[in-house]
Amino acid sequence: MYKLRLLLLGSSLLLATISVLCCGSGHGQLKVITVSPPTAAGQAQFTATGVYSDGTEVSQLPVLWSQGNPWVMSDLATEGIVVSSSGMASCEPVVGTFMVQATAPVDPHVPVSQMVLTTQQVHGTARLSCP
Repeated sequence: MYKLRLLLLGSSLLLATISVLCCGSGHGQLKVITVSPPTAAGQAQFTATGVYSDGTEVSQLPVLWSQGNPWVMSDLATEGIVVSSSGMASCEPVVGTFMVQATAPVDPHVPVSQMVLTTQQVHGTARLSCP
């Protein structure tokens, strides 16, 4: 009987450990970011909604807003649109259609302010047309 209890206790601890390691301590991982509105013209307030692997949906998801990829510097970025940290995008004196990107870490425990190029990330995009 003692051996059976010991076996059950060991099995339970192993199962709990595997569950914590596989599921990220019971929290889902970010899978999708949807940016609203998907298209806009001139000036727009964009918002990001995140969907996690456990089905949780978070509106007003904290993200890093940028024109295109936030990790790539480009001469075009200085001549394009302006995107604030709150998601407000507006046209500078340029003509064209530009990508607005929302970026957040896959791991919900990593703050947006601590993301780096090698952080696992999810991206959502929208388009801003400048007349």
